[in-house]
Amino acid sequence: MFLKIINRIYSFIKFIEENLVVILLGIMVSNVAMGVFFRYVLNNSLSWTEELARYLMVWFAFIGMAIALRDESHVNVSFIVNLFPLSIRHFIKLVSYTLVLVFLIILFSQSLNVFKIVKIQTSPSIRIPMIYPYLSVTFGSLLMAIEVVHLIYANVKAVIKK
Repeated sequence: MFLKIINRIYSFIKFIEENLVVILLGIMVSNVAMGVFFRYVLNNSLSWTEELARYLMVWFAFIGMAIALRDESHVNVSFIVNLFPLSIRHFIKLVSYTLVLVFLIILFSQSLNVFKIVKIQTSPSIRIPMIYPYLSVTFGSLLMAIEVVHLIYANVKAVIKK
């Protein structure tokens, strides 16, 4: 019963991640196209399109990193790991995922500390609170930590199964 609830929550998180990257990419492409149109066709550039594109790209990247973690498509040195027997490979993956999880926990906690500094700042062109662009690090590290915990669980399950 508990695992069923966890799987439902995880499926919902995957749904949110995938739809968020699509929405962010759509907004980013529209924003850049509008900036190019205003600059080169109307000869009247908009000051805020570049800044918005930068913030959207950062959000897109952090959510995309979580999706890449889920699919295990980050760059790695698999040819060395593949030299070992399968049981040792699972152990190496568990160690590396644990180290990644420790890093993500530190990143998450430190990103919360940054909020104290940026809560009073606003962006130069759009004039939004800078907490929103910096929130991408916190949100992304949380999503990646969830994905790493899921990968650790899958690897432990694979080891137990054998």
